[in-house]
Amino acid sequence: MGRGKKHKLSESFVGGNVVNPRGSKNAKTQEPAALQAADVYFEEGGLQRVHPYYHRFATHAKGRWVGRTIFDVFTQEFRDRPKEYYAKSIEKGVIEINNQTVAKDTVVRNGDLVTHFIHRHEPPITTEDIGIVRETEDGLLAINKPGSIPVHPTGRYNYNTVTKLLEVKHGYRALFPINRLDRLTSGLMLVGLNPTVARRLERELIEHRIQKEYVCKVQGEFPAGKVVCNQPIRVVAHKLALNCVDFSEGKPSLT
Repeated sequence: MGRGKKHKLSESFVGGNVVNPRGSKNAKTQEPAALQAADVYFEEGGLQRVHPYYHRFATHAKGRWVGRTIFDVFTQEFRDRPKEYYAKSIEKGVIEINNQTVAKDTVVRNGDLVTHFIHRHEPPITTEDIGIVRETEDGLLAINKPGSIPVHPTGRYNYNTVTKLLEVKHGYRALFPINRLDRLTSGLMLVGLNPTVARRLERELIEHRIQKEYVCKVQGEFPAGKVVCNQPIRVVAHKLALNCVDFSEGKPSLT
């Protein structure tokens, strides 16, 4: 079957603000110039949450997709959802090719822009705000990152991230994180406000002119000297970065 008309859901909605991503060939969602924190965030149950919204995922067709139907591509390449979901999504028009609705048997061609609109519910994070420790005139921003917050948009996180929080809540636009902390790690982070400062500090990190120190809280008294951890680790959930010790199915590890 042929390709259809443009679908009305070809816009993303965040807290009542319309985000029109058309005209862009990359996978990033374009956003309003002045998105207000109240439009994006709310607190519930002692956690910071994001109002559900439509998010546009877009990518140009991979070589292995060419010649296959759009239904086959989604059901075989993205197996985190059942086939019934993709069938309904194609029927409803939230899966598009070149900004047009398609049928299940539409064949993917070389150079096609494949788009999928998803109604996203981001995981919650702490209500503790990012602390601004210092901002220098040449463009260095030092912040205190709370635990539970990823640095960059990744996986299920987009607005509940350090860079987005600094943009929406604190008004920063151009951000170049220099040292990155894991989602569950809290502590001092350096962020460049321009490429020049970011490159300089990244070079100093590589040359070990900037030293990093990690402090770990433990229950009881931590043993002195060298500690070796070599128990087998199994990944419980990739998206949640959740691992556990499993002597039957875990993989060898050494720290």
